[in-house]
Amino acid sequence: MEKNTVKDYMPKDAKGSIKVIEALLKEMHKDIKELMNLENLKEGTKSIQEKSVRITKICVVLQGTLDHENGGIVAHHLDHLYKHIRYAVHRVRDDHDFSFLQSAEKVTAEINEGWRKIASAAAA
Repeated sequence: MEKNTVKDYMPKDAKGSIKVIEALLKEMHKDIKELMNLENLKEGTKSIQEKSVRITKICVVLQGTLDHENGGIVAHHLDHLYKHIRYAVHRVRDDHDFSFLQSAEKVTAEINEGWRKIASAAAA
């Protein structure tokens, strides 16, 4: 019996897309960790605003890549996770409330780990 791999289910042009998404996820995770370190700055500080906007933009792009028609429950769950990240970042930007940012960082770490595995499997 033939063993199917990740590559067997990927369109031929997917490798480039996987790398782009992987890079976006890494940047978003790095930015969230950096934003967490800005908690002691004054509310509304330009660096907090800029970092929040950047994370939100990356998250919106990633949400736009989801294939809700063929992605099933995985796409649905990723959409909710991205919404949580955006909510956490909006709380920081609008209310200087960093309480949700720790969970957003954990979510991005988990998503990054999953994409790292997908990228590795696609490259194999």
